[in-house]
Amino acid sequence: MPYHLSPAKKAWITRKIKSGKSKYQISLELGISQVTLGKYKKFYPSQPKGRNGIRGGTLRMLQDLLNNGYTFFDTPSDSQKYYTLKKYFPTVQRTRYEGCSILFLEDRSDLAAKAFLMKIRKNIINYQELKNITKIFNIEFSKKEKMSFISKKRLGKN
Repeated sequence: MPYHLSPAKKAWITRKIKSGKSKYQISLELGISQVTLGKYKKFYPSQPKGRNGIRGGTLRMLQDLLNNGYTFFDTPSDSQKYYTLKKYFPTVQRTRYEGCSILFLEDRSDLAAKAFLMKIRKNIINYQELKNITKIFNIEFSKKEKMSFISKKRLGKN
């Protein structure tokens, strides 16, 4: 025997959906199956499709950005997370060099550059590569800092 919803219940369901409740939550509250509610769903407004807000891996990336000023990423799904962050925070920048990708905040690019230099695993780094990296991050290291990076890499210290 098919389950029929009264006009009052249909109106109640419509209000709940408009207020943000999912069809799953509504089916639990009414005590009817999702299949039954699904038969009537074409008559009710739906929530907008797509993801609203920042959550999951994107939220973790945002936390790293706020705590450290930078975060590293490798997977293609991280690129989508970057676009989500860029949508809400236009100051987030991304760069890729020698197979290593990093997101960083514009105002903390010096910290990101230092972390990036430590992350790329090259035994020898020359002045030209260091110049390219500082150009990417739009910063300038002092002569002492430049020598520390070149010396550490030459000595094999990471």
